[in-house]
Amino acid sequence: MLMSNNITTKEVKAPLNYEDYKIISKLIKEGQPGSVLANLSQDIIKKYIEISIKSKNLFFYTCEYEDKLIAYALWARNTSFLTSEFKSLKYSILIHLLIGLKIKTIINILLSVLKIEFLFLSRDKRNFVNKNLILSLIAFDKEYQSKGIGKVFCSTMYSDLNKKYKFDYMIVEPYDDRAIYFFKNKFNCIFLGKKIRFFKNLEIYYKKLN
Repeated sequence: MLMSNNITTKEVKAPLNYEDYKIISKLIKEGQPGSVLANLSQDIIKKYIEISIKSKNLFFYTCEYEDKLIAYALWARNTSFLTSEFKSLKYSILIHLLIGLKIKTIINILLSVLKIEFLFLSRDKRNFVNKNLILSLIAFDKEYQSKGIGKVFCSTMYSDLNKKYKFDYMIVEPYDDRAIYFFKNKFNCIFLGKKIRFFKNLEIYYKKLN
């Protein structure tokens, strides 16, 4: 059984070392293979993480167990910053996806840019999603899943973000059934609606923080 006092959660404020970038890149590709980020080169992923760390509107966290990096998470003040903060990478991302023929990923980007992704949500729900803290990305080393670390990691991040920034609600879009179960049953997140994605729509959940 893993001990919670061996788990270290921290918001990253300084550049990571080369090995940490490699580990996080691997976590992204293995843990969220359908995400836009997972379909990019390691160099672009590194630049993406660097921007996330420097931004005042994004919050990049890592989780270590006995000094081993095993998880990461990326939060944004609201959904708009998930595009506005990465404008400098937009052409690099598009070219890389076109060269790699990542058609599904390009379609999903267009759904987001053209605001089609929220077609299933009412205006009130859309505004709610757009104005609240959002957990954009999270992934764990498979060896350390289902051991209680995820709950400790997320609880610590919630507490830290609340203390620093006083957010009222958080939004989360679990990628698969396992993640949906985790956020519904471990954190009592409430179903809000669905976001259009190709080939499988994303479910949206929320949780009151204060």
